[in-house]
Amino acid sequence: MPLGRRELIFSVNCFAAAMLALFASFALGLERPFWAMMTVYITSQPLSGAVRSKAVFRLAGTIVGAAATVILMPPLANSPVLLSLALAAWVGLCQFVSLLDRTPRSYLFLLAGYTAALIGFPSVSHPETVFDTAVLRAEEIGIGVICAALVHAVVFPRSVTPLLAARAATLLAEAESWIADALSLHPPARTARERRRMAADVTELHVMATHIPFDTAARRPTRALLAALRQRFALMLPLVSAIEDRMRSLGTTDGIADELAAVRTLAAGEGDAADIRARCLSRAEALPLAGWDDLVRLNLLHRLAELVDALQDARALTRSLDNPSAYKITAAPVTAALHRDVGLAGLSALATLVATLGCCALWIATAWPEGAVAAMIAAVVCCLFSTMDDPIPAQRSFLIWTIVSLPVAALYLFAILPRVTDPMLLVLVLAPVMLPIGAFMALPRWYGRALPLAIGLVGGLALTNRFAADFAGFVNGSIAQLVGVAAAMAATRLFRSLGAGAMVRRLRAAGRRDFAALRDQHSPAALARWIARMLDRVGLIAARLGDVTDDGRDEAAATLRELRLGVTLAQLEDGATGSLRADIAAHVAGRRDAAPLLARLDDAIDTAWRDHARPLLAALTGLRRNAFPDAAAWVPGHAA
Repeated sequence: MPLGRRELIFSVNCFAAAMLALFASFALGLERPFWAMMTVYITSQPLSGAVRSKAVFRLAGTIVGAAATVILMPPLANSPVLLSLALAAWVGLCQFVSLLDRTPRSYLFLLAGYTAALIGFPSVSHPETVFDTAVLRAEEIGIGVICAALVHAVVFPRSVTPLLAARAATLLAEAESWIADALSLHPPARTARERRRMAADVTELHVMATHIPFDTAARRPTRALLAALRQRFALMLPLVSAIEDRMRSLGTTDGIADELAAVRTLAAGEGDAADIRARCLSRAEALPLAGWDDLVRLNLLHRLAELVDALQDARALTRSLDNPSAYKITAAPVTAALHRDVGLAGLSALATLVATLGCCALWIATAWPEGAVAAMIAAVVCCLFSTMDDPIPAQRSFLIWTIVSLPVAALYLFAILPRVTDPMLLVLVLAPVMLPIGAFMALPRWYGRALPLAIGLVGGLALTNRFAADFAGFVNGSIAQLVGVAAAMAATRLFRSLGAGAMVRRLRAAGRRDFAALRDQHSPAALARWIARMLDRVGLIAARLGDVTDDGRDEAAATLRELRLGVTLAQLEDGATGSLRADIAAHVAGRRDAAPLLARLDDAIDTAWRDHARPLLAALTGLRRNAFPDAAAWVPGHAA
């Protein structure tokens, strides 16, 4: 992406907020104004609502981390080993919790962790100052986040709400295009790509929605409206995929061509939804049932009727984002459930613990004055990239751009800043380097390079009320930074580095384990949460398909099939099918043999066939098709 007007405005806002924070700290006589300046660049985001949410979570996390340091330091001040272990364990614990959250709120836990490292390790040699340092850190961070939130909210703010509405409209258009393609007699090859993109976009919509409470827009959509919208889009994914599967199974549109054409017309924005839904259900009731293919048609017609409802609801909810008060949600919103990988979070915390303690061991063994810097940088770098499958490339990039920042910082520190005697002159000499960095931070592709450049430069300058340039201290501190990043990379490679294929397998295994819990959940809210979690996994797999082999793509297709199966299972009523539902859920989780279960399912279809229970027949047909896609067709009279 080229640099444009928005990127330049963002950069000017960042620089203005950084200078405001810097001079506010100068005026208040605080000891480390560069903390406030650095906070502005770390907190700033292109969306003003995201800046405010990140500012709130950063300040709250800083206060929690500072409080934890004040509690841990005094009793352990005379035992460096125990103190190092306690601080590293606290960082690892907070990182573990943050990785289980997977929303912008996780930033609070992350900050609570590495703030303790930033305050605690430098205070080891002077434990009596830890309280003052903790208060100073909270004050500087508070100034930084207030300045960032204020400037980004006042000067050409970019609201989250209209962007969310535009994203929902785009997602709706994607869904309509996918429906039209999927329901064609000969679906184009792009339908698989459309399905994967939609799965990823639904999860992205949820993450964007978490910034809404902090947005600057005067009229914001309610939590219930956003939850309802997300649920409708989430439901469309298994519905359309089920319809695609039934059409492939039949190989023809005989007997359902008119209904398929009507739904395609509806996806194009024409036709009456209520009439089309009624036609699908009427055709399902009148359909002659002579064999397996007719049952597949019956199931397909019921899924078409559900798809019409989901599509119309999604349209109404998307339109209501522009006028939230016009749409009333009567049902209680369902809390979104996202995938959590406890094992991977534990490995990430272990890598952080080992990297931090390794630096502490080097520090204690050599009595290196800057050892504290290495320990706290190791903790920070481990935390910053812990959400990635393989953090090593990002950590390597962080190391490279930190190295790039050092000569620039040295040039300013020893050649330019000693000649600066006026505040306005300071602004003028910093602008030529900070403005380009801020502009590139607005580009997603360059953010991972520009941010360490900004952090390294601001940290290297270490601007305070009393300018002092110590070459030996600068070199020592720079080496300590590089040692900390290297330690983080070594520990991550040892404990935490995973490829995309391994992550896909972990996601699939987690989904299969969820089936054991699904068999005991019957409420609509429980089903909605289960769908959201499975859909999140589909999106996470979809985002990795470009980096996996054909086996990984097979895992993604199987996960989507299991999503359809889970939706059908949860819709079955208790009673005669209750034990069957539990056994199928256990089968998918790998706890039941296939052959006896297939026979029981065929017996249940026989019973429903004799009882003319068409809705139950439609559900059981979907179960059989999803659980045993390669099984031979069911034959009437199987029980006999």
